[in-house]
Amino acid sequence: MVKLFIPVGLLLLGWLMMLLLARRNEKKVRSEWETLLTPAGEKIFEHARVEIQTNTCMVGVAMQEAHAIKRLGDIDEALRFLNIGGEVVERFTPNLLSLLAVMARFSRMISAVTPVNPILPSNFHLAELVNLAHLHNILNQMLISTKQRFRLKLFVIGKGVSIASRFLVVRIKNIVSQRSQADQEWDEIVGIGNDFQRLSEESIQSFRSLLEALSNDAARALAQQIYLSSGPNATKSLK
Repeated sequence: MVKLFIPVGLLLLGWLMMLLLARRNEKKVRSEWETLLTPAGEKIFEHARVEIQTNTCMVGVAMQEAHAIKRLGDIDEALRFLNIGGEVVERFTPNLLSLLAVMARFSRMISAVTPVNPILPSNFHLAELVNLAHLHNILNQMLISTKQRFRLKLFVIGKGVSIASRFLVVRIKNIVSQRSQADQEWDEIVGIGNDFQRLSEESIQSFRSLLEALSNDAARALAQQIYLSSGPNATKSLK
């Protein structure tokens, strides 16, 4: 029995040593990662960034305005703003998930990527997203390469976007159909809206990291995949 425990113990010890060495070198790698986007890459990134931020900002503004107007007592106008926010979420979520899926495919082409920061549970309001972030932190500790961690983060962001979007849409529809004025329900909507915006920001950061790691040819191919063009005739975006 002792003979069995010895190799298992050595295997675990070796795995822990690799994790410790990876953590110790990560700061050095982060400081040495000075890759900048090419002008074409910067243009691709800006197209995506503006599209994502515009939509998530619309969601945030609609949620905040609805909440503020409801406090003033105009429930009809508050519900109108709430509906607007829900419609933006429903329209934009498939586009964001599509972008994340394309990013995951193109991440197979990279040999290295800037070190990945795990998603922090403290950044979220919805319990399901807090649990997802905790799981991400655990799995992130088990992976060695930054490429694996990057792909894991894309997967977690995608799951988080789906969860936040579903909860937002369902709860907005419930409030509107019941014309609810319960403060707890409205506060919950604002909190989930902030979660959705945070996940969108994580998507933007990840997109930049991917573009920094891709070759020029791969970046151009990525632009074509998401209906972006760096040329003068560019007319399409993530829509």
